[in-house]
Amino acid sequence: MQADIDLSTASRAALEQALAQAATQPRTPALTAYLSACYLRLSELCEQAQDFEAALQHYRRFHQFSLQDQGAALLDRATLLQSLSEFATQPLRLDAGLCLVALEADGRADGAKLQVQLADLLRRQCRPEDLIAHQGRGAGHGLLLVLSDVDLASARKVCERVRSAWPKQGAGASLSMGLSAWRGPSDELARLLERAESALAAAQRGGGNCLRSGSA
Repeated sequence: MQADIDLSTASRAALEQALAQAATQPRTPALTAYLSACYLRLSELCEQAQDFEAALQHYRRFHQFSLQDQGAALLDRATLLQSLSEFATQPLRLDAGLCLVALEADGRADGAKLQVQLADLLRRQCRPEDLIAHQGRGAGHGLLLVLSDVDLASARKVCERVRSAWPKQGAGASLSMGLSAWRGPSDELARLLERAESALAAAQRGGGNCLRSGSA
């Protein structure tokens, strides 16, 4: 079925029909990759036609399918930064909102175990398209969470929901979080990440068990 359509020349209608047919097929890794490619191409065609709402919807689906092959594995810091760089080439996506959260369980005991528990909680509390990665600095066990198509107020609600659910994990440790939001064309991804990590450090210095927003 995948060989019946040329993604480089297929029309929007042909892609939509192919996706409808694919939805009835048993899900395999090959089919997941095919769906991802179809949604990306469909997003591009919609953007060319200035149907930006449909383009954003299809891009979200592409992102969701592209992440499924990663399974339960956490991204590393370099891969996350690469994903952010690719995201930054899509101004339409940035206009819809982009927030970054740095978070870590308070206390150094059993840090690796706490990180696993925290990552599992994030997967259950967040959307499939939200990126989760190792913070990857020093000897800590922090995580980074990327929330796309989300403004600062909505991201704060996500953070507080995660923080409220964390004690139910029985981890025996509180949770500190630092949050930052994309500020527009004058902002930089490195500064977005720096603000989130600085806010996390401020939360930890203040005794932990809280959410701070980056302001630098």
